[in-house]
Amino acid sequence: MTLDEKQKDAVALLLSTPASSIALLATNLFAGTLGSIVFAAGKLWQMGLPVLWRTKVEKKEISWSPVNQGGWGIAAGLGIGMSLVMFVSWWLLGDRLDASEIKGYVEPFGLLNPWMYFALFCYWVFINSVMEEYLFRWFIFEKFETFVDGKIAVILSALVFTAHHFIGVVVMFPLPLAILASFGVFCGGAIWSWLYHRYRSIWPCYLSHAIVDVAMFGIGAYILFS
Repeated sequence: MTLDEKQKDAVALLLSTPASSIALLATNLFAGTLGSIVFAAGKLWQMGLPVLWRTKVEKKEISWSPVNQGGWGIAAGLGIGMSLVMFVSWWLLGDRLDASEIKGYVEPFGLLNPWMYFALFCYWVFINSVMEEYLFRWFIFEKFETFVDGKIAVILSALVFTAHHFIGVVVMFPLPLAILASFGVFCGGAIWSWLYHRYRSIWPCYLSHAIVDVAMFGIGAYILFS
């Protein structure tokens, strides 16, 4: 790879790694319309930049990330395993959470309405998880691979993934639990990056990710509606 190509990949990382974090941060810093506009702009950037970069800068065709090497079984097993860890952690530490504080955080977004919560669940599992695999596992992971070995790229992409999610958990949980949750996010991000490194498709990663999100929303529903 030429120096010019490496420079382009460095710029791609600088432009892509903060995209989702800026969108999420906006929901916490800006209320109402402004926050929604910045959030939507961040999501559009998250989706649009990798496509534009691939087609206009790299001059490559769009790929739907075909599953040519398998990985479905191990991806499902890892997703179920992580979900079990989440349920055990909730069983051990759930009494340390203040449900009223969590409800107060989500109430402005209408998530105390079961139908709104279900709509968010559908968006998160069927759209947001795909978008995150597309950005963090395909685009960001592969750009890191330009500069470091694949195993190191697994760690770096997981760190970027964790930094993004820390913004969300730190406003809902006490700092010690937010750190613990972020460690769980890092482990998940590392596992999904490893799956991409091994199988070279986002779809096994997405399957594992979606299973974990279903478990997460199940725990959230218990907190908010029980």
